[in-house]
Amino acid sequence: MPNPHPTPAARPANAAAGNVDDVPFEPQARRLRIRRGGPRTPLPLLPVIAIAAGVGIAYVNQTAHVTTATYQATRLAATQQQLAAQAGQLNNELAQLESSERIIAAAQHLGMHPAARWAFVVSGPSHVITSPPDDELTSSKSGSTLEQLVAGLVGAFGGDTAAR
Repeated sequence: MPNPHPTPAARPANAAAGNVDDVPFEPQARRLRIRRGGPRTPLPLLPVIAIAAGVGIAYVNQTAHVTTATYQATRLAATQQQLAAQAGQLNNELAQLESSERIIAAAQHLGMHPAARWAFVVSGPSHVITSPPDDELTSSKSGSTLEQLVAGLVGAFGGDTAAR
C-alpha cells in the first residue's frame, strides 16, 4: 500500500503535478543501533565473578605447589636411597680394611713378620705427687702463698721439711 504522505525527498521533481501513485515509494531505511563492545555485565554480578575467579586462581596455585612438593619429595627419597646404598658400601669397605688378615698382609708386604715369642715389659712403681699432710698445711697458714707453694713442693718431692 502506497504511503499517502510521502516525504519531499521521496517525491520526484516531475511528480509534483499530482500523480503520486505512479512513483514507487521507498521508505527510508531505519538506522540500526549496533552495540559496540561485549555484552554488558550487570553490576551486582561483578563481586560473584571476582570471588569465583579468586577461588579458581587459588586452586591452580595450590595444585602447582602440591605438584612441586611431590616432585621434591620423590627426588629426596631417591637421594636418600642412593646415600643409604653408598653408606652400606662404605661400611663394607671399612670392615674389609679393618680385618686382621688385611693388616697382616700389609705388614708382610712392608717386610715385617710375626714375632717368634712375645715379650712383656713390666714397669716399676712410680712416685706420685701427693698433697702435703694436713699438719703441714695448718702450720704454714701464717706464711705467704709462695711459702705455702714451696712447702707443698718440698713435701711432695720428699725434701726435708725440717730444713725450713
